[in-house]
Amino acid sequence: MKPYQSCDPHWMYGWLRRTELDSATDGYCYEAPDGELIYSRQEDHEEIMMLFEVIDKDGHAYLVDRVGLSC
Repeated sequence: MKPYQSCDPHWMYGWLRRTELDSATDGYCYEAPDGELIYSRQEDHEEIMMLFEVIDKDGHAYLVDRVGLSC
């Protein structure tokens, strides 16, 4: 069984790429639907971040990138 429910580009989960908030120290900026800003220094996240929907043992869904996916 795969360790995630779905995998799609960031915009499919309502995330926005916020290039105007990119930072030399923090990296590339994305905004989650709840307004939280997420930064990544991974070069492949400059244009797109692939997200994986994971269900934890209590049945709660959350999103992670490939690095956060434990498989």
